[in-house]
Order: sequence, then C-alpha cells, then structure tokens
Amino acid sequence: MKPETPMFRRPRPTPKPKTAERNVEQDPVEVFCRIRPIEIPDQEECVIAVDSRTVKLTPPVTCFAFRNGTAKEQYYKFQHVFGPDVSQKDLFDRTAKPLVSDVLNGKNGLLFAYGVTGSGKTFTMEGSPQDGGIVRRTLDVIFNSIQEYQAKRCIFKPDGMNGFDPQCESDAFSDRRKIDATPNNRIPKTPKIRRDTNGSQDNSQRIPDTSRIENIDEDNVYSVFVAYIEIYNNYIYDLLEEIPEVGPSRGLQTKIIREDAQHNMYVHACTEVEVKTPEDALEVLYKGQKRRKIAYTRLNCESSRSHSIFTIRVVQAPLDAQGEDVVTDKNAMTVSQLSLVDLAGSERNIRTKAVGDRIKEAGNINNSLMNLRTCIEVLRENQITGGSKKVPYRDSKLTHYFKNYFDGEGKVKMVVCVNPRADDYDETFPVMKFAELASEVQIQRSVQSTRHDLGLLPGRRRANQLFKEVRRRLDVEGENIKNLEVDLTPIYTLAPEWPAVTYSTEVMEEVIAKLKAYLLKRIHSREKLNADVQDKILRMRSGIVVMEKESIIMKKEITSLRSLYHDAMSKVRTLESLLLNAESVNESLQRKFNDYNNLVDECNAVREERDMAKAQGQIEKQRMKARLKTKLEQEKEKLKNDMNTKLSQQKSKIYQTQVRALQEILLDGNENTPTNFPPSSSETDLSQLRHNTRSPVKSSISDPKLNASQAIHTSDLHGPAVVNLRHRRSRSQGTDVWLDHRPVQEVPTATVLQPSLERRKSVTRLRSEDFVDGQITNYCLTTQQQDSEGELETKLYKGDVLPTAGGGSQVVFQDVEILKQRDPLAVSTRKRSSDDTPKVDALTVQDRCSTGIQGCVTPRPFVPNKRSKV
Repeated sequence: MKPETPMFRRPRPTPKPKTAERNVEQDPVEVFCRIRPIEIPDQEECVIAVDSRTVKLTPPVTCFAFRNGTAKEQYYKFQHVFGPDVSQKDLFDRTAKPLVSDVLNGKNGLLFAYGVTGSGKTFTMEGSPQDGGIVRRTLDVIFNSIQEYQAKRCIFKPDGMNGFDPQCESDAFSDRRKIDATPNNRIPKTPKIRRDTNGSQDNSQRIPDTSRIENIDEDNVYSVFVAYIEIYNNYIYDLLEEIPEVGPSRGLQTKIIREDAQHNMYVHACTEVEVKTPEDALEVLYKGQKRRKIAYTRLNCESSRSHSIFTIRVVQAPLDAQGEDVVTDKNAMTVSQLSLVDLAGSERNIRTKAVGDRIKEAGNINNSLMNLRTCIEVLRENQITGGSKKVPYRDSKLTHYFKNYFDGEGKVKMVVCVNPRADDYDETFPVMKFAELASEVQIQRSVQSTRHDLGLLPGRRRANQLFKEVRRRLDVEGENIKNLEVDLTPIYTLAPEWPAVTYSTEVMEEVIAKLKAYLLKRIHSREKLNADVQDKILRMRSGIVVMEKESIIMKKEITSLRSLYHDAMSKVRTLESLLLNAESVNESLQRKFNDYNNLVDECNAVREERDMAKAQGQIEKQRMKARLKTKLEQEKEKLKNDMNTKLSQQKSKIYQTQVRALQEILLDGNENTPTNFPPSSSETDLSQLRHNTRSPVKSSISDPKLNASQAIHTSDLHGPAVVNLRHRRSRSQGTDVWLDHRPVQEVPTATVLQPSLERRKSVTRLRSEDFVDGQITNYCLTTQQQDSEGELETKLYKGDVLPTAGGGSQVVFQDVEILKQRDPLAVSTRKRSSDDTPKVDALTVQDRCSTGIQGCVTPRPFVPNKRSKV
C-alpha cells in the first residue's frame, strides 16, 4: 500500500507573548469630545467645556439620577475637547490627519464616532459640501499627497483574500480595456452634480481640503481602494454590491467575516473599487449612502439604523532600478488601511416611542454597543491585573471585524459626540462613562511592517524624469546642443546647496560671513559623514566577525551532520538487509496463506454441495407432504359427501315412515284399529315420533330459524289436531293478513326484487297471542344463509293458517321463494351433477313450523315449489 502523502499546512506564526510579560511600547486609545451647538438659545445645558481637555456633566432636575437622590456634578478628561464653535478643519487636523499620515507610511488606523442619537456623529464624519467632514477631508489629503506618484489603474489587483497582486503593464492594460468595455464599471472622470446626503446643497459647490502629507516615499507608486459596508441587525451588507438591473431584484446579500493569511479580519467577497481622484471616491460614497438604513424617529428625522464603515486601503510598491516600472515582487508591496466608522446612536424606547422594526433595530444597536463596552472592559481588566481573560470579540460583528486594531495592529481613535441639552442627560451619562473607560485602555503601538530591501538607490523617480526631459529636449533641439539648458541639480547629495552670493566691495564682509558659515556647515556635515562611515565600517567589521563565527559554527555543525549522515546511511543499509530477509519470509508466508485459502475454498465448495443436497431433500419432502395432504383432503371430502348422501337418504326414509304412521293414526285412531307399520320403521322410532307429537314444542332464542318452531298453542290433549285441508277463507272478509316472521338480525339484500306483503304483522319471535284472534290468514318465515359459493341466499317459506277442531290454528306450507344474487361473469368452480338440485330440509322445516294448538299434524308430504329469483 502506498504511503499517504502528508498534506501541506501553512505554519501559524508564533503567538505573541502577553502584554504584561513583554517590554513593548503602548499608546492609549485617544478619545476626543465634540459638543454639539445648542439648537434653542437659552436652553438648559447639561454638558459644559471647562477647558481644552475637561468637560463638566451637570444633572438636571428632570433626570432619573436626580429623582433617586444620586445626582452630582462630574468631570471627565479627554485628549481634547472641541466646543460648539469648532470648525471641521480643526477637528480633522487634530483627530484624523495623523491617521492619514500613518496610512500613507504603511500603518493601519481606526476612527469611529460614538454617541447618542442626534448628537452629530454623521455630521462629524460627512460634513457639508462647503465644510467637509472627516471622510471627505481624508480623501482630499490622501490624493493631494500622492497625486504625482499614483500608479496606473489595474497595476494592483485584489486577490479576493484581503490581499493584492501586482502585475505588469501589459496585464494591467488588458484589465483596463475589459473594465472600460463594461458600462457599469466605468468610473466617471468628472464629478456629477449630486445632492448632499442632508439634501442641503449640491456637490458642485464643494470646497476641497488643500493640505497634504509631506513625508512620503517618492520612489514608490500608490493606489487607493475604497470599500463601504454596514452592519444592520448584526448582519454585514456590502453597500457597493452590484445588483442586476434586469430580472428580479434580490437585494443586498449578507457577508461573512474571515481571517486572511496574516490573521487579519476582513469581509469576504466585499467589493473594493480603485479610485484615482477624490471625486471618484465620493461617487462611490454616495452610491453606498443611498443604500444605508435610515428611518424616522422622534429624536431624529434621519436616524442611522446601522453602523457604517468606510474603509480606505492604500497599496504601495517601489519602482525598479530605472525608476520606470513597478516591482512585481509581492514581498516588496505594502498594504495599509484606514477605517472610518459612523456608529449608530444608542437610544431608549421610552423616548423614541419606537414600534415594529424600529424596536428590533434599536435592540441590535444597543447590543452591539454594549458588547463593544464589554470588550473594552475586559481589555482594561487584563492590562490592570495582568490576566488573560478571553475578550468576547465574536459576540458581535462590530467587535469581531475590528479585533486586530484592539490587538495592536493599528492606532485607535474615538470621537465622542454629545448633545448638551438637559433632556439627553440620561443617555449622555453612560456615553461619558464609556469614554472614560476607553481612554484607560492601552493599545500596543503599531510597528511598521519591515519592507523587503531590494538594494535600490533613492532618487530613481527623479533621475528617470530628468533622463526623459533631456531626451525630449534633444529630440526637439536636434543638432543645436549648445543651447540645451537642463537642470542638472544633483539628484542625491550629501551636502547643502551653495548659497547665492554676488561680489561687491560694500558687502564683502557679509559675503565672507555667508561663505564661512556655509564652509563650517560643510565641515560639520563632512565630519558627520566621516563618523557615519567609520561607524558603518565598524558595524561591517563586527558583522563580518559575527559571520565568520557563524561560519565556523556552521562548519562544525556540517561536520557533525555528516557523521550523523554516515551513521544514518549505515543504519539504512542494515535496515535494507533486514527488509530483504523480511520480504523473503513474507513471500513464504504469502504462499502458505494462498494454500490455506485454496483449502478453505475447497471445503466451502464441499459444504455448499452438501447444503444444496440437504436443501433438495427438504424440498422433495415438503412436496411429498403437500401431495399427501392434498390427497387426504380429497378423500375426506369424498367421504363427507358420501356420508351426507347416505344421511339424506336415511332421513328421507324415516320421514316417509313417520308420515305413513301419522296418516294411519289420523285415519284409524277413532276405530282403534291396529296400525301396521312398514318393516323399515322400528318400534323405537315410532315411539319416539309419538312422544314428539304429543309433547309441546319449546322455542329457542339463539337461532331465528328455530324461533319458527315455537308452538302456536300448546295443549295437554293426546289426540292429533283436526283440520280441514280444503278450507277456503271467504274473500268477503278483506285482503289476506300475513304474519311476517323475520330473523332478529337480518342482513340487507340490496336487491331490486323485494318481498311485497301489503297487510302484514312483523315479528322476530312467535307467541301464542299472535294467532288467538283468528285474523292471521297467511304465515311467512324468512331465513338467510350462505350457499356453497359464498353468496347470500334468502329463503321465504309461505303457508296458510287454518283453523283446527280444538279452536287453534295450524300452518300448512305451500311454497318457498329464494332470493339469490350472482356475478354474471363468474364461472362456477365445480361441475353440477345431474342430481345436484336444490333440496329443502323438509323434515327440519316441518318440525319447526307445522305445529298446531293441540299438536303437530302433517296431512301430506311437504314438497315446496322451487321459485328462484336472481
């Protein structure tokens, strides 16, 4: 089996030691305070600036603390306090301009505005066209400083993982053509006339800031990228995301926070736009501001409902030795960023009277600000106690995104905006407490990342410009080289320039003084340079000595490593010999294993054959058992049919014998003549028959069929009932009256043909009172059963009710009606024999129904008519 190839993993950098255990420089979080001008003159104020660094917070009589009796004046210290009459220029120079200088020199910075709703945070960050805020002035100063040193578009290309890839001019030109061919991606070259976010004035009246940063590297090229995001209800949205104009609009999509290779937090798939002028950057800013979540509240008609973050990233890389093209080495590139944050204002629902979505938005805003306060408190506690308590950055998207700044990856500044009116005291008080807490947090001083030294001389850009100017003048002047005048000022000099002096007898002493001062300055510069050279020589020699020592140490290490290598090689050869022996043993074991497997296969084959034979025998046994069982069932059925036939014949013979005996009794009973019974009848049967004819019939309530055998009238007379079989009831009495005897639980037939009895009396159990009055002329007995095919068969036995000599009544059955339903497509499963005719158990019916008042008299054999209804 092939060994698994180990997966390459990027080694994580060595974790930084705790702040309390290392001697590093730290800077506090710089907190500034800006007091908003009062809206109504002579209005009561709760915040007053005492001096340039102190404010006094005075509780009014309407505040909550005054009602509780805990109100008192408090003083708070800030880095600087800006009064109501401060200009945007002064505020920017003290707060944001140092951060702009840092970002142009490769350092990161964070500035955010914090305060309650309506305290002037958005105005501080945005300002107005005539007096721009921090964001606009930051863009102006950046482009004023790098205007002459900007790289061409698409020289630096975002890699989608919080980094950039430098590319050559040909690749950048191809990307520029693609961008220019796409209308949506074209950046306007001239600023369009737009309304300000506050709707007061348009941008055509904008007054740019003309200041600039001087101490930047002239031999580098710069590119500026901007991004604009917002955190709304703890979700991150890209305000510069391209939404298709055609088709259904799906709105802005949520983004996630990830960590790059240098463990910096960034928003994944966030749009970064390269801008070349402040106007281009402002166009991008306006595009994002249109998508910001702004709503009306009682405290502010245009209240920000989200935290907005405008990020400016400056990418710089050195020029090559000729000062013409950009060095495409990614290690020589420096990326720095400045984040300008406009936090949503904290508020209380008791004042805003918010409902619906406003309540949810206010809750999320307060939760994120509370988590920011918690992170600040934990950082302060760790720095005071030297502990290592975990800071809950991940509890909120806001703190998670700015985690690197609080860990020492940049300078952090905060502008606290307050509204001095007395009604806002309860909201201003916690803001002041948070500002005081944040000013006590120490942030590790940001160290500029070490750039990759390419060994290039300074002044490359200026030398290249001078060379191009000389070449251009040569092309213009042609052969007239004598008149060529070029500024040949040294590009890189070690001494100051010579002073401009003119010879004159009157000012000779002044000229000599200037020359003397200049020469002394040169001598001092030379001595300084000589000392610098000697120092460099000493450092070089010490470096060489160190390198020699390291070389000797390395040689010794190489010698020891070689000895270790030889020992390892000898061990490898020994292991190779052992491996060969193990392989030979393995081959022999493999052969034995194969033989064993073959033997196992043979045994399994024999076992399978035996199992198959056993299974075949079991199958044959089961088949034989099934055949014998079938034959046994057939024989049992045959015997059952024979016995039933014989039983029917025997019952018929007994019935005929009983009928003849009864006839003889009826005809010859009065004359006392002896009765000669047929030889087939036995004395036992005849005596049993006589006993049955004289005993009363008892009814059964378990079977509706047996209910019909209940005696109509019982008597102790020993003689048979006398009845006239030819009796015909007079029709003048009216229509026949039927006694309908039905089962207790009758199954509905649902047939079209139904029995029709016009005048009837329905009963389920016969009683003697049913025949006393003599009005009943006919009797009908209904029975239900299943035939041999499982179909329901309903039989109606019909008879006449005749009066007897003893004053009772007797039923004489005349015919039977049968109701049966059959499937017209069904085929009978058995053949019908010639004598398979429907038969009625005459004896059973006779025993059940032909009962009179004095006894049971059957004058003639009962053979019902067969009338089938289908």
